[in-house]
Parts: sequence; C-alpha cells; structure tokens
Amino acid sequence: MATAAVGMQPVSGPPLPADVADEDRTIDEEQSPNIAANPVVKGMDGDLSTSIADECSDDSKPGPTKTAAPTQRAMIGFAAQYFAVGLIYGGIPATVYGVFLGYLNVPAYVYATVSVISSLPWSFKFIFGLINDTVPICGLRRKPYMVIGWAFCAVVLFWLSCTPLPPPYWCIDDMTGEYIKKIELPGGHHKSAEPCHPESAQAGGKYAILLMLAALGYVVADVAADGLTTEYAKAEPMEKRGTTQTTAYMMRTIGQAAATVFIAFFMNGKEYNGSFDWGLRFEQVAFCLGIPASLMVPISVMLVVEPKRSLQNAAERVTIRRYFAMCWDLLQSKAFFYVFLYSFLTSVIGGITTTAGPQVKINWAGVENFENQLFSLFGSVLFAFGLWLVKKRFLHTSWHKLLAVTIVFLQVVDCFFTSFTIFNVFRNPFFYLGEAVLTEIPLAANFVVSTFVIVEMADDGNEGLVYGLLTTSANLGYPFARALGNQIYRLFQPSLSYAGNYIEDEPSFRRTVFYSFVLSYGFALLSLSTLYFLPRQKLEAQEWKRTWHKRPAFAVITVAMLGVAFAYSMVVNFMSMFPATMCLEFAGGDGCE
Repeated sequence: MATAAVGMQPVSGPPLPADVADEDRTIDEEQSPNIAANPVVKGMDGDLSTSIADECSDDSKPGPTKTAAPTQRAMIGFAAQYFAVGLIYGGIPATVYGVFLGYLNVPAYVYATVSVISSLPWSFKFIFGLINDTVPICGLRRKPYMVIGWAFCAVVLFWLSCTPLPPPYWCIDDMTGEYIKKIELPGGHHKSAEPCHPESAQAGGKYAILLMLAALGYVVADVAADGLTTEYAKAEPMEKRGTTQTTAYMMRTIGQAAATVFIAFFMNGKEYNGSFDWGLRFEQVAFCLGIPASLMVPISVMLVVEPKRSLQNAAERVTIRRYFAMCWDLLQSKAFFYVFLYSFLTSVIGGITTTAGPQVKINWAGVENFENQLFSLFGSVLFAFGLWLVKKRFLHTSWHKLLAVTIVFLQVVDCFFTSFTIFNVFRNPFFYLGEAVLTEIPLAANFVVSTFVIVEMADDGNEGLVYGLLTTSANLGYPFARALGNQIYRLFQPSLSYAGNYIEDEPSFRRTVFYSFVLSYGFALLSLSTLYFLPRQKLEAQEWKRTWHKRPAFAVITVAMLGVAFAYSMVVNFMSMFPATMCLEFAGGDGCE
C-alpha cells in the first residue's frame, strides 16, 4: 500500500551542490547577525586541522567571521555522511520484511509497529539538535557528534550480529526448503498449517529494539550534519532556495538504493521469504552493515571539516539556558505554531493505516523478498527522479496544489491495485508492486515540498534545533498514528493480524480487509485539511514569520501536544513488542487468555 500522506519525514543533511559551492560563501552581518556577533569562525580551507585532538589544542583568536567554501576533501567527507545514512537507513528497514514477516511471522500489528520502533530515534532529533548547538566538544558542535554517533551505531550492529534468531515460526519442507504454511482441503480450500515454533512470533521485540539502537547512532550523526547544511541552505539566493535540500535527499536515496541491492541479492534465502537456496543470515547482514558504520568514524575524523568557533569569551557562548530562551521565543511564534500543526497533524491523520497491508502483500500478492527489494530499488530511482523534477520544474509551484494533487493521486492508484489483489481479480507480485513504483514520483514531490518550509522557519544560531523540532513533529506523529491505528483496526473481525485468515481466504474476510483499506484512504484524504496551516510558498512563509504575532499559549500547546503524543505512543508501541503485553487489546492485540 502506498504511503497515505507524507509530512516531514526523516531527512539527512545534504552535500553542498557544485553550483552553490562555486558561489561566494561569505555571510554578511545583515544576512547573519548572530554569526557576526559571535566569535571567530575559521574558514573551511585545507589548513584546518582534520584531527579532533589537534582541534582541541588549537587556540582560536578573535577575528572576522567568515564561512568559506569547503574544499574537495571536505566535500568528500561531507557527502559520505549522507550516503552512509542512506545506506543504514535503507538497510535496516530492508531486513524487516524477510525477518519479521517471513521468518518470525509476527502478527500484522506487531510488524507494523516494528517499522515504527526501528525508526523511533528520528523522533528525538530536536534533543540531539539542542545538544549539538549548546554542548560543543573542543569548540566543535557537529564533527564530534558524527564520530560518537557512527561509533555507537557500529557497536550495536556488531552486537546484533552476535545475537542469533530463534527457530523459524513455520515448519520447513525437507524437499523444497520452503515453509509449510497451508494444507490442501477437499474442494480446493486451504487451511492454515500448524507452526513448528509458535513462540517465535513473540520474539521480535528484542531485535526491533536493537535495530532502534542502531538507528539512534546514525541519527545522532545525521542531526550533526543537518546543523551545518541548514546554514548553507539559508545562504542560497531566493531563486535557488531548496536546491541544497533536494540534493541531500538525492544523496540519501543513492545510499538507500545500494543497501536495497545488497539485501535483495544476499538476503534472499527461502527462510526469509526469498527464492534462493543460499543467502546470508540476518546476523551476517547486520555485521556487513556494521562495516560502513565503523568506517564512518575515521572518515568523520579525517575528512569532515567544520568551522571552529572560539569559546574564550563566556558571554558569547550559547548556553543551554540561553538556548531554551531562544527556543521558547520561537515556539511562541504563530508562524512556527502553524507549521508545527501541519507537520504533526498530517503525519498523525494520514499515518493511521490498516494493519492488513503486509499480510496482503505476502499471502495474497505472493511478494517474495527479492521482488520486494527489487521494486524498492526501482522506486528509489523514480523517487530520485521525482526530487530532480521538483528541483527543476516545481520549486515555485504552490505547495498546497502539489500536496493536494499528490495525496489524491496516491489514494486513487493504490485503491485500484489493492482492490484487484484483495478480491482475487488478479493476484501477481509484479502487478501489486507496480503500484508502489508508479507512486514514487508524486511521493517525492509530496515529501520534498513539505520540508522546504523548515529553512524558512530557522534563525541563525538555532538551525539544528529548528530542523530537528519540525522534523520531530512529523516523525513523532507516525508512532502516535501507529498506536491509534493498531487500536482502531483491532476492531475489524475476523482479525486482520492473524496470517491464517489470509491463508484460508474466505470471501467475507476479503470484504473486511477491503473496508479497512477504505478507512485508510479516508484518513489520508482527511489529512488534506491540515494544508490550512501550511504557507503556499517560501515568500508567504517568510511573511508569516515576519508579521505574525507571538503568544506564550502557542508554545504551551506545542509542548503539551508533543508530550502527550510521545507518552501515549511509547506506551502502546512498546507494549506490542513484549510477549507478556503484546496480546492486550490496548496494544492492538485480540486480548489475552
């Protein structure tokens, strides 16, 4: 099923494009008053030390504030950050389909929650941004956190490689090596087979949490890079504003595509719902992903170049207290409050999707792991093309029109392909996955346009927090939506989460599944109402920020909404990860006996 509605999804910072790198990077006082008032910023030239230890021993002298164009060597390290983020960000989710749905056969609502849990650290971007901006290490606010983040990510992935999976849920046919999922009955009917290890369906929580911790590491590194790249984007001329961000998503997409190819060919064994007689185990894949994560540690140390700010004058240092005061002032802005409401409510409303999607894909469409990854790769290519298309053709098109058209288009296309599959008009994995490819271009337009407003809301000196807070508002909306979705779709009977219902494939159950999809489409279309809170284009966003008033009530409501959503989603989603609580109705289960 296509993503119903896309708000500000997890993003990684961009490498500086060539056309921007060639321009004069000096930021004058009128354009960047906070930087002009702050201590010296060293130019990013070849003389700047690449060692953190050397940087700690370097005594900065006051002088003119200047940000020079990064050298080619610095660009290599800078670009590597986003390629590596795409590699791990694409590799971790690519394993979920084969491991959790094929090997462990977790209930559908648990599978849906696993995807949310494994990307949960994106919901803490504003905290990481705050730490980046207020707690420098050896005078550097970004580079040390890249090193720390990648080191932590590598350690967790290597730990995961030493944590073997339990036996598979289904019994294995000795002749074919495939799982025995169904038993033939007279009259052409089928019955769900008895599993050999039913307890494996409750063992997914531990591995989901380890994937979440790995994501925590690379998100820390990603946020550190975002703080730098937002400054580059803000320095772009108005006619090119958005080019830097779009380039970033293209770099990340390349990394995701590389990870998808790797998983498609090397984790396509029959035990992971694949078709090959050979393949790497999940633990071995985790080890392979740990290698580039570990390589990013020396790359970050030697190649990433960051302007160093002098911290000798304590009065000039941005303390946590001053930072919170600045952030509180930002949260009181009506313009920021409107953008927050858009990003949060769009992901909450549009993210309430049926839990039946994964089971329709694996049991009715018959999508194997290789096919799933192959079409993900095609989708990544088309997604990158969609980003390029927005960059070249639609930078100045009304955001309202682009988002409305893409969301409606996604639902219409998805309904056609899904309905044919549900009612057995035509069941074919390539037909079913063709929908996902067709929708990548409008998804790209939806995704990138909804993030352009982030740059317009940022002030000099708080770029990392603004970038983190606005993306966090959307990222936190998805766990909240998943928690609500698990509870709503639990009410559909027969159960949408039990694989046996899809194997038996009764006509009455098909209608139940179809109605659940119709409700998902309804939520997606309802999310269009949030466009009221989004400016139509960059100039209107700047006008809102310049002319709209500030009130403490806006800040209080923002903090309260984020707090409630965080607490509720954490409780419900984590309850579905542990065997003792995943059966509870509150967690999305059918009730404990």
